[in-house]
Order: sequence, then structure tokens, then C-alpha cells
Amino acid sequence: MQNRYRQKTIIAIDVRAASFGFAVFEGHGRLLDWGVKSFRRGVNAVKIPASRKMATLLEEFSPRTLVVRNYNRRDAKKRTAMLAAILAVGKKHRIPAHLISKGVLTKAFALNEQNKYAVASAVAQQLPELAPKLPRKRKIWEGEDYRISIFDAAAAGIAYLKKQNQEPQIKVVH
Repeated sequence: MQNRYRQKTIIAIDVRAASFGFAVFEGHGRLLDWGVKSFRRGVNAVKIPASRKMATLLEEFSPRTLVVRNYNRRDAKKRTAMLAAILAVGKKHRIPAHLISKGVLTKAFALNEQNKYAVASAVAQQLPELAPKLPRKRKIWEGEDYRISIFDAAAAGIAYLKKQNQEPQIKVVH
């Protein structure tokens, strides 16, 4: 008899305009790796394109699935190029991409959906290895810490895994 939760690797991605956060899960929620890949411009410009960094992740972990947090159209304008590059690399490697909507995230973190920090704290409780990376709660006038992208990606991965347990139908991008 085959184990229902056999070791499947997924990479959850949180796409930003000049970076992407990622969390790599194996099996049913075991966190393997996480981080943020940045693509700064100007004097400190990063020379390696997003597509090559994404390809490296895919080659290293050989995931069965990419999980990408879906954004509304207003937010998507800033993230379109990065998202297109990531999805193109996934398609080239024949890895299906699942888009996770805000509704699925809200359902997965129903008690914690007050703000990003509350969701990030819930993720840190579920994945204790991320707890040291949890940024402090920001003041209203401060910019968002780059590490929050790791928690947004991990939240998308957790939501995907919870959704897989309940309903196998999630929008797939080919």
C-alpha cells in the first residue's frame, strides 16, 4: 500500500517587484529550505536574473509543484515581470504552478488574518525553524522587512498543503 503522504517536494513562492521569497516543503509540511532572492538595481545591482535563480532552485530540489501566491490586478502590475519569469521557468521544467488566492490563505489562517505580522507569527509557531527570522512588528511609518516575504511564501505553502488535505481542486497554471 502506498503512503498517502509520500515525500512530495513543493516550492512556495511569494513574488515581489524586485525579489521573491521562497519556502521548500517536503512531504506534508516538513520545511527544507527558505530564503529571499533579490534583484536590486543601481550600484548594487544583482547580475543573475530571476529566471536563473529560480532554475537553480528547481534543479536543486526537483519539486513536483510550484505554489505561487496570487495577487489582485492592482498589485500584479508591479510583480508581473517577476511572476512571468518564474512561471516560465516552471513551465520549462514541466512543473505545474498552483495559484493560491487570498481566500484560501484566509481560510488556512482564519484566526490570524488580522495583518501580515499575525499570519507570520502563526507561521513561525507552526514552523519553529523560521522563528529566529521573524521580523519585529513594524511601525506604521516603516517599510516592510524583506524577510516577511519568506513568511508569505511559507503561508502560501501551508495553505496549499491544508487545501490539498481538504479539496484537491486548485487552479493550475500550465
